[in-house]
Amino acid sequence: MPVLIIAITVLAGILFWILRVHGTVKQIQEVDRDTKGLQRRAKSAIHGLIGTPLERVNDVRLAAVILMIQIVRTGSPVTASEKTRILELMENPLRIDTISATFERAWRYTEARRPFSLVADPLVPLLRERLTEDERRHFIEMLTQVASAHSAPSELQREALVRLKRRLTGAAPALAAHRAGNFG
Repeated sequence: MPVLIIAITVLAGILFWILRVHGTVKQIQEVDRDTKGLQRRAKSAIHGLIGTPLERVNDVRLAAVILMIQIVRTGSPVTASEKTRILELMENPLRIDTISATFERAWRYTEARRPFSLVADPLVPLLRERLTEDERRHFIEMLTQVASAHSAPSELQREALVRLKRRLTGAAPALAAHRAGNFG
């Protein structure tokens, strides 16, 4: 009989503990849900002050490698032929000395299946600012070569390249702020 009472007491204690933890988790979820707006505003304020990691990229060659990697990661995993083509372009015409380190650094800025424009848009002002018209056209050709290294570019890749080409070679928007932050 005492064993039965101890077993019931232990089970009741475990049940009480589980219900207590469950209630605490529910309260934390409610607080998190209630403060989502504040979290977004705080995050956007921080990004407004220091920018996103992609907006802080100042090296045109790193930006080029980031976009070459992302154009293939947008649709599918990077194949050996695509990686080889990127490495070849990094060697010539980009003339990057530390190819493997630069590739790894650029890789950290990319994400599998992420829309290409989310990576390209923050880098467009840098590319427009630092590249000549011929260099921009050559860069689009490089991206096309990378996208077609394994097979013909997918519809998603073709649309991304057309959009980037339009943004890079088109006229600058009349009301766009300068990247250096000339605010007044």
